[in-house]
Amino acid sequence: MTAARSSGPSTSPVDASADRLARSVRLCCVVLGALVLVAALSGSALALDGPADGLNAAGPTGDATTSTDDAATLTNDTTNPLDDATGTTDVIVRFTPVEDPDALSVPDGNRSVAVADLREHADTEQAAFESFAEAHDGVTVEREFWLANAMLVTVDADAMTTASLLSVANVTDVHGNVAVTPLDAATATRLGAGSQPPHPQVDAEPSGSYTAGLRLVDAPTAWERFDTRGAGATVAVIDTGVDPSHQDIDLSGWASFDENGTVVSRELADASDPDGHGTHVAGTVAGGDASGTHIGVAPEADLVALDAFAEDDTATFAGVIAAMEHATTESDADVLQMSLGASGTFRGFIAPVRNARATGAVVVAAAGNEGANTSSGPGNVYDALAVGAVDAVDDERTVAEFSSAQSINASAAFERYPEEWPERYVVPDVSAPGVGVVSAEAGTRNGYVRRQGTSMAAPHVSGIAALAVAATDGRVSDADLQAAIVDTAVHPANATSPDDRYGHGIVDAPAAVGAAVAATPPEATSTDEGDASGEANGDSRGDTRSEDGVPGFGGVAAVVALVAVAGLSARRGT
Repeated sequence: MTAARSSGPSTSPVDASADRLARSVRLCCVVLGALVLVAALSGSALALDGPADGLNAAGPTGDATTSTDDAATLTNDTTNPLDDATGTTDVIVRFTPVEDPDALSVPDGNRSVAVADLREHADTEQAAFESFAEAHDGVTVEREFWLANAMLVTVDADAMTTASLLSVANVTDVHGNVAVTPLDAATATRLGAGSQPPHPQVDAEPSGSYTAGLRLVDAPTAWERFDTRGAGATVAVIDTGVDPSHQDIDLSGWASFDENGTVVSRELADASDPDGHGTHVAGTVAGGDASGTHIGVAPEADLVALDAFAEDDTATFAGVIAAMEHATTESDADVLQMSLGASGTFRGFIAPVRNARATGAVVVAAAGNEGANTSSGPGNVYDALAVGAVDAVDDERTVAEFSSAQSINASAAFERYPEEWPERYVVPDVSAPGVGVVSAEAGTRNGYVRRQGTSMAAPHVSGIAALAVAATDGRVSDADLQAAIVDTAVHPANATSPDDRYGHGIVDAPAAVGAAVAATPPEATSTDEGDASGEANGDSRGDTRSEDGVPGFGGVAAVVALVAVAGLSARRGT
């Protein structure tokens, strides 16, 4: 709460000195009020303008590519998913999205307000279809999703048409439960192969060394400069699982999901990773240095593993959305790390990414591995933070040939898109090390492997985001955090506009964390007992807003007060 305002003098002045004092107090209040108003308005502008500037500061370069040129004209395929089907078929039914997720109530420490608003909206929009399903034997609702405002529905294709589903109130789209894959550019190369035990260190270096990726993003400087290695931040890795038996992996949470989005396990003892992709990604986000070499950008961040993949290394839209819901609620994640995707532009990912952002999380996603003039969703959703891959060892910091990059024409690619989006933008937003990245090997206690792909680049950015969250005690907004990472990226050619290869450039950990700290208002200070009790009750995320939504400006108020007192003292001394 803000300190109570002065009500002004309650009695008439009895002498000139008292009158001057009263006028000075009133002037101080006016100045203070004006400063708070200006600061509040500036803060609002930053929160609104941050994502736009960060994601598309000067507009895209090059020609836009329409979705019909891509592999994913699965993209936005709301045509007739039941036309060629027989028997029972699973489809995803979509409903009217929240028009402006940013307008949802400011979330509290547990994001419960924003989540409640999204749930309420979904319940309202989906009610008519629930009644429709109850009245038709050939339609069964398997699962509801509030984050995407969607339902997984089993339909008797012989008795029901797509047109019938679309005719129900509030239904906007019907699409398949599309497949999603890990975005790994090539098969991992086991280091220390043959009959010998796993090599305990890749390119062994003295204790205290760092992988090439950590050196390129300059994570060690960020650790030292801001006295944090990510403690207090939470990153949810939505992937193929994570092997917690590796010496450099410390999991704080786990959940796995089936193709319908149903939770299979929440027990940490069940955590595993048959593929190894998720373990490698997790190691880059928050792995330790048990081997003598640091592999993780934010080694003290809380790491939650959410397995959305089956043993054949494929996931479904439903499974991924369920994992995202878990990340934004039970995991209370600050960062959603998503090195996965469906090739091409897919409108189905827009709502879940935007709604995850509305809960206060940043969605970091791999751009894809199909080269120039391609991209994958959810990375190519404007509100996501898309990451391309560069070679950390190459002195030229060359973009990997496989790294997806594309100039997006939003109307051509998505057909319908939020009005807040620009008509054109580029993917990726930024680039990070993604070639020959060394990280933890699943199935071993102390093995390491090299992998490459934008899947390996994205966790470097998620780690930087975690450092920024930690450095601001969790008070940085998702908009300011994303803008800080994008705006401080360094383009090798010193380009002033983003291009469709590097995006804005290669991420810079100390610069990004510094920008996030600078963009975060100081923590409110107050003698009001209500504030103290609120902190004692566990709101540790450091919400700096008062009851009327104005950020706390304790430092500004203190300076103004000191200036006012000094002025009064000087006058009295004359």
